[in-house]
Amino acid sequence: MDRDYLGRVILGLLALRGIDFLRKRLLSKEEEKASTNVHEAKVDYASQLQVDEAKVDYASQLQVHEAKMDYASQLPDDVLSSILSRMTIKDAVKTSILSTRWRYLFASMPTLRFSLDMFGIKYLGPICAPYDQKKFLEVVNQFLQLYLGHKVVELEINMFIERHFFSRKFAQLMHSISKLDVERLHLNFTCEKTPTSQDIDLPHDAFFEFSLELLSQASSLKSLFLSVCIVRPSVGLRLNSLKTLSLTGVLLETGQLEDILFSCLNLNQLVIKYCKLPHKLCISGTVTSVIFADCGGLEEIDLQATKLSGFECFFDEKVRFYFSSVPVLERIKISLRGDASMPYIFGEFPMSLPAQVKSLIVTACYTQVTHFPTETQIFRDLRMLALLLESTYDFDIVKVFPILDACPVLQYLDILQHKTYRQNERGSHTKPPLSPTVHTELKEVRFGGFHGTKEETELAIYILRSATVLDQMFLSQYSINPYFKAYYGHDIWEERERERISIQQQLFEQAISSNAVVIVQ
Repeated sequence: MDRDYLGRVILGLLALRGIDFLRKRLLSKEEEKASTNVHEAKVDYASQLQVDEAKVDYASQLQVHEAKMDYASQLPDDVLSSILSRMTIKDAVKTSILSTRWRYLFASMPTLRFSLDMFGIKYLGPICAPYDQKKFLEVVNQFLQLYLGHKVVELEINMFIERHFFSRKFAQLMHSISKLDVERLHLNFTCEKTPTSQDIDLPHDAFFEFSLELLSQASSLKSLFLSVCIVRPSVGLRLNSLKTLSLTGVLLETGQLEDILFSCLNLNQLVIKYCKLPHKLCISGTVTSVIFADCGGLEEIDLQATKLSGFECFFDEKVRFYFSSVPVLERIKISLRGDASMPYIFGEFPMSLPAQVKSLIVTACYTQVTHFPTETQIFRDLRMLALLLESTYDFDIVKVFPILDACPVLQYLDILQHKTYRQNERGSHTKPPLSPTVHTELKEVRFGGFHGTKEETELAIYILRSATVLDQMFLSQYSINPYFKAYYGHDIWEERERERISIQQQLFEQAISSNAVVIVQ
């Protein structure tokens, strides 16, 4: 490559909006002062001696620095590239002045991340000035020319682009990207590096229209992450190499997601977060894992992915699920906001659940836990159940016991409550204790956020008296990984050690399983 061209690219990268690292002096302030002292030193013996000592000290430091750089320069290219990959692009370019060996080494970095702030561009909110958009696209495009023929493991670009003015320049940038062996591509069409749920409320005209046709030549692309844009499918396009697709803050109209999935013949993971969705969706294709998080607009979703094994969803409103064709689906994590969600999840939902689903995780917040149903439909084949109760306040945990009775073959039970306020101990002493039933499969129970209240102890006793083959009951004030944190920041048993031992002994005596071990922590 023409080194004059390379120099222009480096200069453009560093000089954009006032950043001109190459014009900075290489000597520190202390070195400049020492150099000035050398030239202005007096001829007298004492001053000359100080100058000589300064020269010797500077020479020693320079030798040490050169020795370190000489040692670093002898490292293999892959090691040096690994070092550079842990730097920002701006800092990596600065290493080109260290020595001849480092001059063009930054052009082999396997990970590239571009954003406006690395050029010193100041912006307010998710948008920026047209001049900055234009210069950003030009410089990044020039920089990527250095990588033609090189392998880029990950490329991340954070930018705001007005589609009416810079679509052509962006297409040129995508053409350069398609010539690279990029495996993971992040395109975030907002100036902010981390998109949030508020980005979806931007005016429709503020969203850049990204066409999948721009990726038609990206034969090595395995993971694609698109944020804050409108995705336009392409008829006849086939992205055979793509394994992971993540959409954040994306506007999806009716039929668009289905068309996108049709183009991705070997897609494994689909993640949709902070997106505006149509009323109905159909998930099909080759996906094995699907995650929806904090999306709005959806009312019905039909799962027709024959290879789907794991499904997670977090919706603000009640969504109706149809499991049309999911023969290998085994794991479901569900969180539906709204008071009607609990009666649906433990009422109509299990009636449509495929028999092969073995694991269910249900998240409920404060407004929902008070709507736990007293009667539930039977989960006939469920082996693992986790109840994650977020921000509970004055909730009688004993009320979850009907759910346990609805899972006759349950083997593993996780209960995790996160009480944002102190829970009042009331109710359990005014009603008779629960009559134990028989659970012949339950082997392990983990109870996170356990504080030893009467209600919590009553539920634990009910389980111990019901589980005939229980091996372990673990009750902890801490969270149960990998779920949310349930610890309050202090050790609740620190001044209650005697009480902890008493509770542990009391519970152990209630176990009908001879193998049961009870741990209170």
